[in-house]
Amino acid sequence: MKKIEAQKLKKLMDDIYYRPFANVVHFSDEDIGLSTELAHYCTQKEYSYQLNTPDEAFAAEAKAAFEELPSAKAFKMPLSRPKFRIAGKEYEYFILTLEIDASERTPFLRKAHDIIRSHGKIVIFIPKGNRTLQDQWIADLEETLFVATSVLEGIFDHYDIILSTKMHGWGESR
Repeated sequence: MKKIEAQKLKKLMDDIYYRPFANVVHFSDEDIGLSTELAHYCTQKEYSYQLNTPDEAFAAEAKAAFEELPSAKAFKMPLSRPKFRIAGKEYEYFILTLEIDASERTPFLRKAHDIIRSHGKIVIFIPKGNRTLQDQWIADLEETLFVATSVLEGIFDHYDIILSTKMHGWGESR
């Protein structure tokens, strides 16, 4: 994955921000610089930041980088885990910079849906201009009961953003 511009991501977060003291979860397996920038941003805003990664070495690197940041944590979390919930925590923002195989998207999004608060946002980074992938993600988001989905183009040099919302009581039960 190419580098995501941290300053642009912080601006995006400011633009979609709507609650004080937010909880942010980020699924990634690379780019410690971006994760550290997000952790600092969240500390400054008085948010909590949690990095979940399937990569044990990346989790250890992040834990060391977050040592001085009391509101930032990093966990090794295999994507095969039955649930993503830790200690009943829910998140206002779910940032995904990890590539998810097409066959794993629906189960992944169902587990994500379970830890996002009502009105919470999922922010998915996909390669810029990949309309097929956009359409696949949007269909998977709709299938897993996310609503108000939009694609933000032109913000990042190498990525488009898919932004979607979890709404309580929308859709049929799974």
